[in-house]
Amino acid sequence: MHEDNDKKKKFSLFNQLSKSLGFEQEEQTTTEQTSNVIDFIEEKEKNKAQEGIKWLKAAADLGDTGAMNELAYSFLTGTGLPPNIVEGEYWLRQSAKLGNLWAMVDLAIRLLDGEILGKNSAEGEKWLRLAVDRRDSVATRILGYRLIHGDSLGQNIEEGVNWLRLAAEELNELVAMRLLGIYLIKGEHMEQHVEDGEYWLKRAAEAGEKVAMREWGKYLVRGL
Repeated sequence: MHEDNDKKKKFSLFNQLSKSLGFEQEEQTTTEQTSNVIDFIEEKEKNKAQEGIKWLKAAADLGDTGAMNELAYSFLTGTGLPPNIVEGEYWLRQSAKLGNLWAMVDLAIRLLDGEILGKNSAEGEKWLRLAVDRRDSVATRILGYRLIHGDSLGQNIEEGVNWLRLAAEELNELVAMRLLGIYLIKGEHMEQHVEDGEYWLKRAAEAGEKVAMREWGKYLVRGL
């Protein structure tokens, strides 16, 4: 029943597209004929996706972590092909084990938040800290923020501030600059220092971080 309804929707869209292109369907063109066209198109797209998977797996089997990441993302999110959490997790873990920073951070966040994968805060923290040890700027900012707020990690404001400062001051991570600026201006989670806060918020804004641009503009108009 669901498949029939889906085909009816596609048939309607098919008719609308034909009319928009100036091709009025003749009366003898039946729903069944149109359905066959739709089935053909769907089968073609399916075969195309399967061909893509074949090549991605061939690259992944040779150790290419970029291909592993593509497979992980596609299977976990169902982008371009039916979702398969088990296979998606497998490829994400394989890439992370080989030291791919994107995979390490993505796996960490999914485990910390329980997003698609089962929640496992301890393992998520492990992967996040491994990425931080590699001086990944985003991982460093995320670790700092989550420690400050106790977000899926045990709250440790002092350690969190240290990581956030490192991300901003040494790794030039723009979101870290914006957060550090706001916290310093407001005196949240650290001693208030308005001048330093203005420096970091403005620096993030000037570098093009859009939320920082908004917050800096708002601050200049009416404060935070």
